[in-house]
Amino acid sequence: MKDLPIRTLVAIVLISLLTLVIWLGGIVQAAVLGLFAAIAVLEINAVFRQKGTKPFIVPTVALAASLFFVLLFFGKEWMLLECCIAFAAIAFERVINKSRTNDDLIAAVFLLLYPTALMSCFGFIGFEGDVSRIAFLSVFAGVAMADNTAYMIGSLIGKHKLCPSISPKKSVEGAVAGLIGGAVGGLIPYFMQRLWGLELPLWPLIAICFFAGLVGQLGDLFASSFKRWAGVKDFGKIFPGHGGIIDRLDSAMFAVPFVVLAFRILFK
Repeated sequence: MKDLPIRTLVAIVLISLLTLVIWLGGIVQAAVLGLFAAIAVLEINAVFRQKGTKPFIVPTVALAASLFFVLLFFGKEWMLLECCIAFAAIAFERVINKSRTNDDLIAAVFLLLYPTALMSCFGFIGFEGDVSRIAFLSVFAGVAMADNTAYMIGSLIGKHKLCPSISPKKSVEGAVAGLIGGAVGGLIPYFMQRLWGLELPLWPLIAICFFAGLVGQLGDLFASSFKRWAGVKDFGKIFPGHGGIIDRLDSAMFAVPFVVLAFRILFK
């Protein structure tokens, strides 16, 4: 609990920064997403190297950094082509580099999927009009509220372990509270949509943020299992109380595909 105030403060600052990025959109949004995605690749790569695996990451870092610019200026087809080129470059390097092992290759392909492919889903929201911006905001409102509520309640009254073999500190009480917190997070996009003159109904936004918080907890546990395998506490130290980019976005990366689908079905 001692790092709760700084953890909560950083979360508030990040949500405020996120709102500003969404408001500015365009190149600013593409640049921030690209920077975060490239750093996320480097964080996972550092974990692999600590375990003795040395994936070829140049194509993946270049892909992560430029992905959203390609989407913004050229479209989804070119983004997909860039992903295929990155995969081909990794495969070609494995063929010509005799010092590269198959373990290195598997790690390199994993990096294309996690975090790069999941983070690429952020390119399907936020760039396509005002409703898309609310979708982008809903991802982070749901998972951030779920994460912080789960942390606070779990720290205060958590007694029953949720997944002790993966994350010993997580509790059932915290997880349940996180679901409630995620639903409450729906109030954030509901009220902030007025900035763009929108009037999306409240209950769908609450439901979307609820499920974003639910799926986000799965993403958090997945990242925790990876860190436990690697023997590290955090993927990085960029955000005090939160760790690195992956530590902060592990939940959002799992939630964003769901939110994209939900918004396309409910709000066209």
